[in-house]
Amino acid sequence: MDKSSLPDVKLANINHRDSWQGAVSRHFRNSFKRNSFKNLFLSLLTLGVYPYKKYKKAKREVAQALAARKLFFFRAFQDHIEECRKMQTHIDPRQSLNAIFMRVQSEKVDETEEALEFKAIYYPSEILLFITNPIRDNKSIRLHRIKSRKHLDYLRIWHGLKKKARINQYRQIQNINFCNKTLKEDHCLTSEGIHDRLSRTSVCRKSVSLITKFRELGKAFQEIVLAYQDFEETSDTNPELFHLMETLAKTSEKDIETLQTYLASRYLPRDLPLENRRQLIQLANQQEVLYHMSEEEQFNLCALILNKYQWDFLLSIQEVSKVTLGLLDWAFEECPSEIKKELSFIEKIYAGIEKKAKDDPESFPSINKKIQEDENYRFMTVNFANELNREWPSLQLYTQETLLYRLDKSDSLSLEQLLEIYKELQGLCGIDDPLFSLLQEAFSQAGKQAFESAIEEGVIKLLGEKSEYFLPILSNSDITAIKTDENHFEIRYCFEQLITRKGEIQHPFEKEKYMVITQPLIKVDRKWISPEATIKIANKKRA
Repeated sequence: MDKSSLPDVKLANINHRDSWQGAVSRHFRNSFKRNSFKNLFLSLLTLGVYPYKKYKKAKREVAQALAARKLFFFRAFQDHIEECRKMQTHIDPRQSLNAIFMRVQSEKVDETEEALEFKAIYYPSEILLFITNPIRDNKSIRLHRIKSRKHLDYLRIWHGLKKKARINQYRQIQNINFCNKTLKEDHCLTSEGIHDRLSRTSVCRKSVSLITKFRELGKAFQEIVLAYQDFEETSDTNPELFHLMETLAKTSEKDIETLQTYLASRYLPRDLPLENRRQLIQLANQQEVLYHMSEEEQFNLCALILNKYQWDFLLSIQEVSKVTLGLLDWAFEECPSEIKKELSFIEKIYAGIEKKAKDDPESFPSINKKIQEDENYRFMTVNFANELNREWPSLQLYTQETLLYRLDKSDSLSLEQLLEIYKELQGLCGIDDPLFSLLQEAFSQAGKQAFESAIEEGVIKLLGEKSEYFLPILSNSDITAIKTDENHFEIRYCFEQLITRKGEIQHPFEKEKYMVITQPLIKVDRKWISPEATIKIANKKRA
């Protein structure tokens, strides 16, 4: 069987453990049933070793199928990234990267009805990798074949694709925080700073007395000049190291002492200045480079460029990545006060209420088939129809305090569930068609992203840039709609911060705090308006 066409992985969500493990289990059971008598006999004969090997084989085949699916949609993935890149208007490139990341992961791979989102196919670290350094020459990608068969080795091809992207990773953004200034202006070298660097040259390290000789002093200055030349060249050969050194070289002695005290205590004080929090995030973003620095880079380059305080701090920040989690939690808790008040909620979602799925039968064939069977579905909006096969939060519908409907969280919303939610919303709204369309838009990506983008901007405003080492992702975990009376509605969104370590494939772990956004809808003079939403941070209840 061709690994690229396994039916078990067609709708598997790679970022949900239960989803892809379910695909492995289904594929294992199907392959086991083909020769059930033989497989049962061998299972008993080998005391369980045979089915274990059979399961590992099924797991490898599913991994191949998932890799094949990534390669199949890779061209569309790149096109979506470039479309989002053209739409950016941010002055700060870091904000553009965050906006592209948030938009791309929630886009569907194509316009077909059963299409999945990119975040169901690619890991967050993979999305970020190809945003920061897209592959330009697809023709140079090597094809690999499995030795024992004629099939292509899709997993190896995909790993080769990522390796090609990592060769010059961050080349496009390597000049974001760099300034083309002269050596003296850039590093503010004073006579004391020059003496500090001279005292740590290789000449001085061999013998302290040699520094008094004019000829040796000249060699020491020459060594510093060469080190600075190597430092500039590092911007091309090792941009992460260059960024780390650049950030650290601009950190004052007072800030270094503050950061060292914080790292030693592992405690996040409320009075820690905002600038110091941003410095820690920037330094944590470059943590990985510390584990790959050669001795030559450390002593022939870093020790000469950094002063004593900066050099000591460089040696002490091996664990700074751990405290980054505390900074992300702090920003998540504080960002409600930083969120900008711009357009009203209804103004953000209003554009989609007139776009109906019945007007686009080619994109929504199964939904239009249902419309032919039941005309009540003709009011379904395009954005709501696009929720098909999306990751869906838990849902509750209330009339005052009475629970009318509940749906558990799903990693892929089925057509039956979509139509069921549609019917329940229609019953809740009665004959108020404008409200019905507004609620559909509020439950779709248009409604959720209206708040997700605001939260992202609030976090960036506080920290200056998102952490790359620990990549925070916002997840809408719950939506509740409450009908107080015919003229008053309330929609509550719950957002959680999921955090994944950069460069590692692992299940994101949930934090104990989550954000609750309450958006009221009020009918005034036969027109629905949306007053300012209220935002608060809550704690999960533990059993």
